[in-house]
Amino acid sequence: MAKNIIQDVMVKNRRSIRQISIDRGRRPIRNETRKIETDDYEEKMAEPQRVREKKENKKRNAPKMIIWAIALLSLIFLLFSITSFFSTATVTIIPKVAPISLDDSYIARKNALPGELQYEVMTLQKKMSKRLDATETSNSQIKASGKIMIYNNFSAAPQRLIVNTRFESGKGLIYKISDSVVVPGARSVGGKKVPGSIEALVFADEPGENFNMKVSDLKGDFKIPGLKGDKKYNYFYARIKTDIAGGSSGLVKKVPAKILSAARDELRASIKSELLKDAYATKPQSSILFSNAYYVDYAYLPDSSLGADKVEISESATLYGIIFDEAKLSSYVAKKKLSDYDGSPVHLVLGDNAVVGVSNDTKIKPWESNVLNLSLKGNANIIWTYDEAALKKSIAGFNNNDINKFLSSHPGIKEARLEIRPFWKRSLPSDPQKIKIRNSIVEK
Repeated sequence: MAKNIIQDVMVKNRRSIRQISIDRGRRPIRNETRKIETDDYEEKMAEPQRVREKKENKKRNAPKMIIWAIALLSLIFLLFSITSFFSTATVTIIPKVAPISLDDSYIARKNALPGELQYEVMTLQKKMSKRLDATETSNSQIKASGKIMIYNNFSAAPQRLIVNTRFESGKGLIYKISDSVVVPGARSVGGKKVPGSIEALVFADEPGENFNMKVSDLKGDFKIPGLKGDKKYNYFYARIKTDIAGGSSGLVKKVPAKILSAARDELRASIKSELLKDAYATKPQSSILFSNAYYVDYAYLPDSSLGADKVEISESATLYGIIFDEAKLSSYVAKKKLSDYDGSPVHLVLGDNAVVGVSNDTKIKPWESNVLNLSLKGNANIIWTYDEAALKKSIAGFNNNDINKFLSSHPGIKEARLEIRPFWKRSLPSDPQKIKIRNSIVEK
């Protein structure tokens, strides 16, 4: 039997490496120890890597940060530009004020010379009617009445006509004026002679319907019988302006006297109220109409029958308002009351207790006179004024430090306060439209 060579070289009772069992309990400890050592090594190796990554990140983020910084600065600049574009300013002006006490009378003229006080007369007319029930019957003897225009084509000299001056129609009917009037003289307009004229109320010489006359009838001119034989006769004449009506004779229906009187008073009050409202609305903006510097001249108009049981009554009135140029009046009073007044624009503000009176010393109606007395009594303030548009234009773009110096040198400004938006702006907007002027009056 052949020998097993491999067996011969093997040592008996010795275990090979494959036959050695592995101690399972110790193996994890050895492996864990090696793992910890490996982790420590990896941590030590990782630290430089993270540093490098941070540096690389910083390099990569640097352009982004620059971009963000530029964007932020651009945004700030944009906001600043927008707010600057929409910047506004409010300038509160405290004007110079001088308190005065008035107990004075001044002479005012229609045709004033330089240095004198001038006034004008504004004229407004209005007519109103009202229908009433005619409940009474009476034997009526009523004279027709209406308005005519009287003309003076004789000369430039005015002509006075006394009460009850007679006017004769083409049919020979006589009418009389109810009040004395002064007919203005003729004047030249564009090289042509234009007669002077004035309106007047006339009444028929006798009652009766035959004196009634309509404008549409065009019955011709009225003559003045009293001038017959005088060269003025052909140059003074009149023409009908409104219907001459209301004349009647016999039994007629009428409105009871008390009701008629109350209705006429109501009509006159309504006419006056409407005339005053129109006067203040239509007077020149630069003029002042004092609350009692006006006269209302009422004219009775004939009643009109509207059938068997209705009557229409009518009233007309003319308002004559005495108006003054406000700036000229204020300057005139300031010159009279203030010794140091230099002629600067001022505004006269009367106190609540002030009393204004307008009168004349003659028998001529105030609105027909050429001279009036203006009386002022009570407390008042003279307030210096300024041209707001010009002031805005002159201060536009001014620096804060310079604006106060400029305004303080203005003769009519006592003090000025500025409010500029946005708050960081140090100068007023260059556009005057963005500057608001606020006037604040501090009375002494």
